Amino acid sequence: MDPLLHTWPVSSTVMLWGSKSGRGSVLRLVRLTIGFCSLNFSIVAFLFLLSGEGPDGPFARSWLVGIATVNLIPTILWFVGRIRGSRTLELYGLWADLGTASILITFTSHNAALFGAALFVATGAYFTYFLDYRWLAFHLAFATTFVIALTVLGLTNGDYSATSVIARTDVVLCAVIFIPATIQFTWRQLLARATGSKVDALTGLLNRRGLWDMSEHIWSVASANRADVAVAVVDIDKFKAVNDTFGHEVGDAVIIRTGTRLQEHVNGFGYAARTGGEEFTVVMIGTPYGLRKRIATLPKAVVSSSDNPLSTVSVGAATLPFVPHQEEFDYNEFSRAIVAADHLMYDAKSAGGNTANTAPMAVPRRRAH
Repeated sequence: MDPLLHTWPVSSTVMLWGSKSGRGSVLRLVRLTIGFCSLNFSIVAFLFLLSGEGPDGPFARSWLVGIATVNLIPTILWFVGRIRGSRTLELYGLWADLGTASILITFTSHNAALFGAALFVATGAYFTYFLDYRWLAFHLAFATTFVIALTVLGLTNGDYSATSVIARTDVVLCAVIFIPATIQFTWRQLLARATGSKVDALTGLLNRRGLWDMSEHIWSVASANRADVAVAVVDIDKFKAVNDTFGHEVGDAVIIRTGTRLQEHVNGFGYAARTGGEEFTVVMIGTPYGLRKRIATLPKAVVSSSDNPLSTVSVGAATLPFVPHQEEFDYNEFSRAIVAADHLMYDAKSAGGNTANTAPMAVPRRRAH
């Protein structure tokens, strides 16, 4: 089974956009805007069909009608939330760019086509908010090349003065390039500030606040994939002795090493966070068997025979079985799962450490009423 978390978009910025799924969230506003832009694409295409500057000839007119009509299908799917996952989001972006270009090249007036190229601003916003920055770079290169090609055709056609064509090109390029690029730059600056308060400075993992925000994501993905959720509390055994014997600098190195291996162990299925001095909390999703296996192998995953100093961990985990129609994140149940996992971790530590205690269905998710 592929890691369930890989159904999310590739870009970490996208995941943070979706951290709040309430009705007034920024994500919902952006999604609604993109949906209306996609609908507007079809409307504008039909309007140009009725104008004298649109496509000429039966094939070109049929092509415009076909593209504009087919575009209504992904538009509807976008509004109902059926377009999700990195691959589908990428295909939707390619469709937007190629569909826009394929209609504009049918126009009899190159000046009108140049005006219509302003639609690339909307697709640029989509690439900015929902895809990786590399896809945005691809979009900007494609749109810029296309606009320049229209400019060359407009200049050679001779229907409009060169100054008029160049002035229009300048306006369109400024909008097509600088608006998405500025949004991307500004968003990255805001993102850096926002995530700084959610990341542990020593390990680079999530901190307690970041864990809670990301757990909301995990809960949502688990519900969509009918998967269970597991919460594991991991504590380094006899860590005080490590500090006393080797010093705090070595102790910090042990914490960093443990955190890195925890994240590697659950990568694609969950996230690890540093929630205390030598304590970590891991949240994972998967099948009951998969989660049991991943939890049971946690103690071995963070230890290597070449480690110096050698340090082991105690693990306690509680699972929340999947319950249909319970998509909303339940803070209270999640808190109880953490408490249950914490108690199980201390039981493992009392038994000598270097082991994992798990309680499947110890904190069952309540059914929605």
